[in-house]
Amino acid sequence: MTELPVPYKIQGWDTGDDHFDISICVNGFRFTTTVSPDCFVDSPRAIEHFREIFELIKADDDDSSEVWDYAEQIADVFLPEFERLAPPRPHKAMLTLADLAVRGSFVCQYQVVEEKPFAVAVTERVWEDTSLPAEWDMRSIQSVFPILNPADVEVPFSDEDSFYDTNPRQVFVKGRALFYKPCWSPYDAVDEVAKYSRIHTSGLSTQQLSTSRLFGVVTGRGGLAKGLLYEWIETRDAGTLALIIGADTPLTLREKWAAQIRNAVTGLHTLGIVWGDVKPENVLIDTNDNAIVIDLEGGTTRGWVDRDVSGTVEGDLQGLEKMVDFIFNDESPLRLGRGHGEDHMNRSPRSEIL
Repeated sequence: MTELPVPYKIQGWDTGDDHFDISICVNGFRFTTTVSPDCFVDSPRAIEHFREIFELIKADDDDSSEVWDYAEQIADVFLPEFERLAPPRPHKAMLTLADLAVRGSFVCQYQVVEEKPFAVAVTERVWEDTSLPAEWDMRSIQSVFPILNPADVEVPFSDEDSFYDTNPRQVFVKGRALFYKPCWSPYDAVDEVAKYSRIHTSGLSTQQLSTSRLFGVVTGRGGLAKGLLYEWIETRDAGTLALIIGADTPLTLREKWAAQIRNAVTGLHTLGIVWGDVKPENVLIDTNDNAIVIDLEGGTTRGWVDRDVSGTVEGDLQGLEKMVDFIFNDESPLRLGRGHGEDHMNRSPRSEIL
C-alpha cells in the first residue's frame, strides 16, 4: 500500500538554550512550533527522547533521519489544525514568486502529558510594523544588480492543486532562465551580494574565474532581499562534483576540475572574497565538463572546514586541500563516508515578514 505524502513541509529549525522551534509550511502558511521540555508533564520518556534529538541538532547531526522523524511526529499532531487553518488554493494562471509568498503565520503550542502529545493551541502571529534596517535595503547598498519584484519572476509548475509544494529552482524573467535561491534572512544576502559585486566589477569572465554569477536581487518590503537570482548553468548528469566523481572518472578530467577549483579559490582570495562552504556539493560540472564554484553565502559543512577557521582564507585552503584529495583519491574518507548530499541548515526562514 502506497503511503500518502504528508500535507506539509518541514523547512528547518532554530535552537535556543534548551528548546528548538520547528518551521512547518502548509499551503503557503507557516507554522512555528516550539518544542521545550518545560511543556512536558509527567513524561520522562518524552523528555529523554527530546534531549537525544536536541543533542543531535546541537552537534550538527540535524540531517539524521532521527531528527526529521521526530519533527514529522510533532507536525502530525497538528494535522487537524493545518487542515482547518491552511486550506489549499488552486492556481490556474501563470505562477510567480509573489503567488508563493507566505499567506499567514501561526505559532503552535506543543505539549506532552503522561507521554501523550497534544496540540494545545495555534494562534495567528501578527508582525509589528517596525522600521526596517536601512543597511539591509538592497536599493541603496548596491547598484550593480537589478532589483526585481517577486511578481516579475515566473515559476514553472505542473500541479495546479498543490502549487505551494513547488520548490522554485529554475525560474524565468522575461523568458530568461535563472536559478533562484531564497534568502533565509535578508541580512544573509548583504555579504553575498557584496561578493558578487566585486566579481562583477573585476570584469573577469567565467573562463578566468570559474564561479557562479549573480543576475539580480528579488526584494520585498523596505528593499530587503527575499531571494537571489543567478545566471542559469546547464549541468552534466547529476550536476555536482559530489555526485559525478567516481572511480571511472578519467584522470584528465580530475586534473582539469582540481585546477579550475584551485584557480577559482585563488581568484576569489585575490578579490578579497572567502568562499566559505567548501565542499563538492558546491561545485557544479557543466555540460562542457567545467568545474564551477557556487554558493558564496558562507557557513561551513562538518568534515570540510573546521569551525574555528570558518569564513577565513585559512578555512578555504583547508577545505581546498580536502577537495583535491576527494577528487583524486577514490578511497578518500570524505568520498566513502558521504551520506546525505545536502546538509539541512539549522536556520529559520525569517523572510516571511518582508
